[in-house]
Amino acid sequence: MADYHSPTVVRPSIPASAITRLEHALLTGVFEHESDGDAIYFYSSEGPSDMVWLDIADLRAMLEDEPMPSGRIVEMIRTKLAEADPDEAELALDLSDLGDAAIFQQIVRRCDQLDHITITSAWTCTKMRPDGFGGGVTVVTADHILSSSTNEMECRLLDKAEHGELGCAPGHGRHPVLMLAEEDVRSMLTDIQKAYAGTDTAAIEVSDTHIRQACVATIGKLNLDEQIRNVEFSTAMAAIGIARGTPA
Repeated sequence: MADYHSPTVVRPSIPASAITRLEHALLTGVFEHESDGDAIYFYSSEGPSDMVWLDIADLRAMLEDEPMPSGRIVEMIRTKLAEADPDEAELALDLSDLGDAAIFQQIVRRCDQLDHITITSAWTCTKMRPDGFGGGVTVVTADHILSSSTNEMECRLLDKAEHGELGCAPGHGRHPVLMLAEEDVRSMLTDIQKAYAGTDTAAIEVSDTHIRQACVATIGKLNLDEQIRNVEFSTAMAAIGIARGTPA
């Protein structure tokens, strides 16, 4: 039987003063850790844990002190606490859908000493199986969480080998079309509120948290099948024009 592991390191070490009690409880449940002067070095010998178990009484106290009173992680914890049986003393938190990167991003946004955090993982196997090796890296900034993997590197290299300088797609033959950026939503919001000057819409204070929650909710409801078919049609016609020597 083969065992799969993903040893992981987090760089740089994070100032302990920048980490809230709740973040510390979550991160030390996800990672191993050790002191690095006034900072904490997070790592995992076999792979970060998706499940964290925390004392319910401690969790309630942490939430009262939490400087980020809303957000996906805090709201998930509040929901879990509301659903917990009165006699439960411990809460199991599944972070697999939210990810540790979201926790690190909150820290980067507050900490003047950090402009980014990098999470690097190796994928290994106790047997030499062809699907058991590789790696991935995630870069966390105040505005972005960006990830890449050795699989994506392979796709880029295959594209470059086949298409030369045209081999620029992030996946072999796949090209990004849309990206919903929170700063663009904020700009659109400003334009809308100007257009509705003098109304309740213009007077509403919309926070960055509200915009983030709206982005997540909107993306979850989108069905862009018709739009992507239109893009595919336009691209196919463009390819015909290029082949004919008369690109549009």
